[in-house]
Amino acid sequence: MIEMTDVKKNSVYEYLYNAIRTGEIKPGQTLTERGLAEKIGVSRTPVREAIRKLEEQGIVTHEPHKGVKVITLSVGKVAQLYDVRELLEGLAARKLAERHTPEGISELARLIDKAEQEAVANHVHELARINSEFHLTLARLSGNVYLEAIMNMLQTQIGLMMSASLSTSGRPLQNISEHKMLIDAIRSGDGEFAESIAKHHVRNAREHAMQKLTEGGE
Repeated sequence: MIEMTDVKKNSVYEYLYNAIRTGEIKPGQTLTERGLAEKIGVSRTPVREAIRKLEEQGIVTHEPHKGVKVITLSVGKVAQLYDVRELLEGLAARKLAERHTPEGISELARLIDKAEQEAVANHVHELARINSEFHLTLARLSGNVYLEAIMNMLQTQIGLMMSASLSTSGRPLQNISEHKMLIDAIRSGDGEFAESIAKHHVRNAREHAMQKLTEGGE
């Protein structure tokens, strides 16, 4: 459960996004400005702005005569999302392998250290947040500003599936192991190899996300 005090530390948007990502706010659930404002303890203006941002990112949708609802990701849409993610992250890994620096490798390694701590503590939602940061860092370090921008745009929807993927038994440690393999591949300087490792990692994540999605009856 996300505490109300967390909103004081973060924006209303971040609160709502995390509530959707963690399943506190369910797919298909209707959001109302008044109800959310009362629950969070803020005015309706920041809630309205947060909902507008979520709508722009495709996380909620406005349905005539029904209001604003959280999207329900179908199996088909998730498959399409992971198809794109696989291509983008493969490219990011290839480019980073060709231009990596010790500082960049250390930055990625520090995120893995954090992830290991959260995995041991079984903090799946925090682990998902660090996982998102790892992949966005990978895109940033690739040096391709367009790739970074597209990954940032997609990450909000990818993030909706990360907690589901990482909640599969044994997946958190497997995910971390795959990240370590990816760093080793990048460090080798072999772009083609790094790309193949990144794509393999995304395919594994996709498999676990799909498993959770079908278990939920979507």
